[in-house]
Amino acid sequence: YCLVSEVACVVQTLPTYRGMCGGTADGLAPSACFQGVGINATTAREQLHQKGWTILPDGMPEWELRRFVERMFRRHNGRLIQLLTEQKANWSKTDDAESGPGCYRPGGLVARLASQSMDATGIFVYAAHPSQAEDEEDGDHFSGPRWYVSCMEAAMRHYKPLGVAPLPPNNLRDILWPNKEDQCRPWLTEAGWTIVPDGSDPQVLHADICSPDGYNLREHNRGRYQHFAWKLRPSELCTTQVVSGAFTEGEVAWAHYKQCTIAQGRAFIFDSEMLHRGGPTAPGCGLSSTLTLQICSGSGWPHLKDKVDSGLMWYTQPLGWAVGDAVDAWVDDSWCPAFVESRPKRGLYNVKLEGKEHRVQGMKDAELRHRQGCADAVVNHVFAVGSAVDAQFEGAWCAAKVTKLNADGTYRVTWQEDRTCTDGLPASAVRRRKRKRLDASSIISTVSNDRCKRRCITSEGIGCADAVESVERLAVQRTLLRSQGWIELASGLPKSWSWPVFEFVEACHDMFNDLVISELDSLRHVWVPCENSLSRYGAFAAAKVSERLCPYGIAVYSPGESQEECSPYQSTGPRWYVSVTAKALECFGVAPPLPAALRHTILSPSAASEGEFRARGLGWALAPPGSDPQAIHADIWGIGKHEKTDETRWPHILWKRSASQFCTTQIVPGGFTLGAISEDSFSSIRQVRAPAIVVDSEVLHRGARTPPVGADSCAPLGWVSTLSIELCSPSGWQAWEEFSTGGTTKDPTCSLDWTMLRINTKPAPLQAPGECMAASPDALKSLAALHTAVAPILPTPFWVAEGGKERLCTEQKRWEHAM
Repeated sequence: YCLVSEVACVVQTLPTYRGMCGGTADGLAPSACFQGVGINATTAREQLHQKGWTILPDGMPEWELRRFVERMFRRHNGRLIQLLTEQKANWSKTDDAESGPGCYRPGGLVARLASQSMDATGIFVYAAHPSQAEDEEDGDHFSGPRWYVSCMEAAMRHYKPLGVAPLPPNNLRDILWPNKEDQCRPWLTEAGWTIVPDGSDPQVLHADICSPDGYNLREHNRGRYQHFAWKLRPSELCTTQVVSGAFTEGEVAWAHYKQCTIAQGRAFIFDSEMLHRGGPTAPGCGLSSTLTLQICSGSGWPHLKDKVDSGLMWYTQPLGWAVGDAVDAWVDDSWCPAFVESRPKRGLYNVKLEGKEHRVQGMKDAELRHRQGCADAVVNHVFAVGSAVDAQFEGAWCAAKVTKLNADGTYRVTWQEDRTCTDGLPASAVRRRKRKRLDASSIISTVSNDRCKRRCITSEGIGCADAVESVERLAVQRTLLRSQGWIELASGLPKSWSWPVFEFVEACHDMFNDLVISELDSLRHVWVPCENSLSRYGAFAAAKVSERLCPYGIAVYSPGESQEECSPYQSTGPRWYVSVTAKALECFGVAPPLPAALRHTILSPSAASEGEFRARGLGWALAPPGSDPQAIHADIWGIGKHEKTDETRWPHILWKRSASQFCTTQIVPGGFTLGAISEDSFSSIRQVRAPAIVVDSEVLHRGARTPPVGADSCAPLGWVSTLSIELCSPSGWQAWEEFSTGGTTKDPTCSLDWTMLRINTKPAPLQAPGECMAASPDALKSLAALHTAVAPILPTPFWVAEGGKERLCTEQKRWEHAM
């Protein structure tokens, strides 16, 4: 399945005692560690090809493949650590039932079980070269396992539509392949990360790729199989130990252990044909990881087939330029901006020069490079990778997302409508996302001035209705929301509702949802309340996750539970609400005004202009797969003099992250009962089905059942999330402040944080027809940072360690009985 370490049998001649060699658990003397500070390309190139390794002092450079591995790591590593920890009793066992990679090593059995649990994810786990004590006299006795997690199959699926995986950046290509022949038709041979238990001894010395038969040996000063290693956290350093210049075809002698040097840095490259080993790990730090990519030069590819099993060669992917890539092409002794038009099977490229009709055929990889621009030009991209923008396509502005920043100042974007890409867009063709909104007075004025212009943007974002009819449509929607308790938005959030707060919630969901699911999934054994406890299902789990995510402005609550559909409606499982309200308060301070179309959907123009709106909750609802429907409830309602009026005081906007998905909330039409539930409530339930909905929080409703998944499926598969913003109108705020609400009540003594996000009341200036007011400059910076940020890597929780579950259950009992 994986190329690394399985290409040949490593011949080892182990010394009888290695306790005095340099690579001890206490590390090397400072003189033996190469930090790489100030290293230049020439030095790096020479060191890599002569000694077999070089430090990347600034860490891994920007490279789409790097980001892919990091995404896979964040998505799956937590689950893998849980699986491996649960099998700790079997760590020393080999896998006698299989003959795959690493099966004969310690950890082989556990690796197979973990791989089976990750089926259909594109993830495969195998036992890597094991750890061994420095003073071990028996060369066949090991002190513990190490694992390698390959995401190569997932990478092949991801890049299959393009036909190639993206090449390294230009400066890296020059270091990796100074010989132009090596730059032509290179390959990606492995991608993934290691998992190493804490307190591990160093790994046994080995080479990943070797030729014990003596054929196709490595040329002097010309590496062909390169291995990238880096840490996800900038504060962490790689501690791999290398033997400089030890291209021994995998043979290890006692002297090699004395020659080990720590390649200490945030990232480094080493030659896969050089002897190396993973360093020791500190006790008590949990299972640690190093991310890796392995690539093969064009000239090394034919020889690789002679070194590995043909079945393993299937799990490789060519590196190259995809159709549509913006490149520089070497034409007439100079670099010219161009676009890749095709890549024939023979691995050559046909390109079209930018701004010209001239086409060049049969170009090699070495004759193309990533866009560079002028050497002395200062390039400042306005938008970061991940920014939501509008970009020009055939003269029209279309919604897109920035996916790459080219060195010449141009952008690569992915179009929102069909998920295709366009590269090389100049800065003038990219602008901040501008969605239209409705302003009733300006629309009526426009119609009265020019009756021929009858097309406008309605509250559904469809430019096909008469302006006056659009205002009437808003009135109809307000009436439906007040009377039945909800409205459906068949096209998702309308374009006329463009609001940075929606973008903020979506960015937080993209960043944290998988992490929250992973955390909750690791706490399954405490989802059920203790005996005689009054706590809800999942309440304690929510509290533990909130503890770990509090520094990031994230809190998790357990609202209404799932319950049986038939009487007596017993509770059957948890549901959660992930709140990002604290993070929103930090980001915005005061949110920008509501779009006019949204305000006028909720309240009449006269009522909407009086007082200040607030957001009482921002985040998303979360339910595990196979959950029963939620308990019927109303979120909040007015009492006393603030009982139900003819206004929607607490509108709740729900939407799906993808427009192809549907909200399936179940609602009791007209169920404004002050939270009271009867048998008629269940018989009257109606299920909505739309990408976005608005629900009056005073009406009875519940989350629908979630589909089950296979018993061996892993999170986040099957988990259902629905994004949410709960608004509070000026009259709703008055009821809240006067302690005149039920369901959710202001309680200064409560540990929950009910602080609401204020929303600016200043009218949005119309800089262009229907344009929405932007957030403050500081908020825009925070939003841009959210789009490019990665989910935090949390410390390994104590409950996945040996004895941790028992300790957690004891803590749960104390916590629930104290509540």
